[in-house]
Amino acid sequence: MKVKQSIPKHLRFTMGDFNRQFPDDAACLEFLMEQKYPSGLIPCEKCGEDRKFHRLAKRPAYSCDHCGSHFHPMAGTIFQDSRTPLKTWFYAMFLMSATRCGISAKQIQRETGVTYKTAWRMFKQIRTLMSEDISLEGEAVELDEMYVGGKDKNKHVSKRVDSGRPGPNSPKTPVFGMCERGGRVIAKVTPDVKAKTIFPIVHERVLPSSTIYTDEYPSMIGWPTRRTDTSTNGSSISRTSTSWAMPIRTQLRDSGVW
Repeated sequence: MKVKQSIPKHLRFTMGDFNRQFPDDAACLEFLMEQKYPSGLIPCEKCGEDRKFHRLAKRPAYSCDHCGSHFHPMAGTIFQDSRTPLKTWFYAMFLMSATRCGISAKQIQRETGVTYKTAWRMFKQIRTLMSEDISLEGEAVELDEMYVGGKDKNKHVSKRVDSGRPGPNSPKTPVFGMCERGGRVIAKVTPDVKAKTIFPIVHERVLPSSTIYTDEYPSMIGWPTRRTDTSTNGSSISRTSTSWAMPIRTQLRDSGVW
């Protein structure tokens, strides 16, 4: 029986894809360079203007074609002053981002062959980057809430809660999610999903020009629809029927978040 893939084909990135894109440290360094300077021009401190740089053969650095000054792409990043190969760093990031249920430093040690001390440091540094604050800049941003704590049917009768959304005394933990359509995702653990709790989060993370799509949960329905309303950071609110919930939950699930 063929098992259907839950992740769309265009979003899949397998081990084979990783090895083809990053066969060695040189490919990783080139990728890092392209991400920082996609135009190929780098500000040269000595020349005082943007110049083309070429890769040095024996050092993880680039040299200015005009004056010969050096530029180090790893400076100011988590890779700076690290003796660990750049591909090992990239592989650790691949493992941490591709594993839905999380990964430990011990697992990184087993997968990469580094010492536990090195694996723990890499794990900590990568987690720091993954926890950076971001803002959603898409034209359409969808909101949803979920509760984490296991299914009632798997619990003892005395620990089960009512069906539907858990109440204030529920042992389940509420998680509030915001997702750009076809883009990034923000998920935050919150004490509850009341309007006074989620309004500030949206106000901080969503651009005023974005259109927000919600379901018919009471906290969402109570949002003002005027673009000038400051409680939603000026964003427009669009509410649809309860069938709306599927697109964002599908995207959050495909992203390994929900």
